[in-house]
Amino acid sequence: MLNPVHLHTLDVVVETGSFASAARELGYTASAVSQQMEALERAAGLTLFERGARGVQVTAPARMLSDRARRVLSDLRELDADVRSIAAGRTGRVKVGCFPTAGARILPAALSDLKRSHPSVEVTLRIAEPAYTIEMVESGELDVAIAYEYAALARTWPGRLRREALVAENLVFLSPPGMVVRDTSEIAAMFSGSDWISSGSGTAGESTTYRICAEMGFVPNIALRTEYYDLVTEFVAAGVGVAIIPALGIISGLRVNILPVQSKWAQRAVSVVYNEGADNPLIHQVVGSFTQTVRATEWGPYISLAG
Repeated sequence: MLNPVHLHTLDVVVETGSFASAARELGYTASAVSQQMEALERAAGLTLFERGARGVQVTAPARMLSDRARRVLSDLRELDADVRSIAAGRTGRVKVGCFPTAGARILPAALSDLKRSHPSVEVTLRIAEPAYTIEMVESGELDVAIAYEYAALARTWPGRLRREALVAENLVFLSPPGMVVRDTSEIAAMFSGSDWISSGSGTAGESTTYRICAEMGFVPNIALRTEYYDLVTEFVAAGVGVAIIPALGIISGLRVNILPVQSKWAQRAVSVVYNEGADNPLIHQVVGSFTQTVRATEWGPYISLAG
């Protein structure tokens, strides 16, 4: 393979017309330039200079090689700059996982902040529940994930993963317009026989609803299940049923009654999760954008900054 340093020296020799002039421009001795050109001729198998008493004459093959080398060296400089940008976390690709409610409430502002500070970063987004995204972070399929943990169902976290706490949510009870509840103690008397809306069968949200209702002395009749809390809120507003959901799932402006549930199980913690041993330098930039965005957001009632 031809030596890029020798190719650059050739380009300067062709441009200046002599070894001595090239040496002055490059900060070499004329002897060093001559040795580099001899090495390049051997490597290329070409006669690049005609040497005589009055100096050297550049040959046609030397000019051709110089033209090609100029383009190659320009590409190498761009590659070097790209590598340095990737190493510094200024560019590259990052794969982010997120559950739906955080995707709606946290990601837009966080990714906007990231793109302002790192406009060359390419983001791939995967919307899924933490049961999947945590495994994907551990395996390297994702770089970062926003995940949750319900107080009623402590999660076992893989040892290699690191968590940065974002927010703590109250779980809230939603009832339709005109059906006002003033205290958690009233829920059983008013709604134990009602239809309930919950997240999917076997999910942490459903299990938490069952546990809180059991604490109040009844088993809820879950008549409708959906993974999307914005739909749950819409259904409650339409009078389809009642529900207990995390505060991030509340849609502002809908006419539903909201009551924070008083129970040791009525909490959900949201964190950003990443693999501490991963080699993508963008991971820390993404985590920083998420934490800064969360701290700068006015969350209102039922949601507080973690820690």
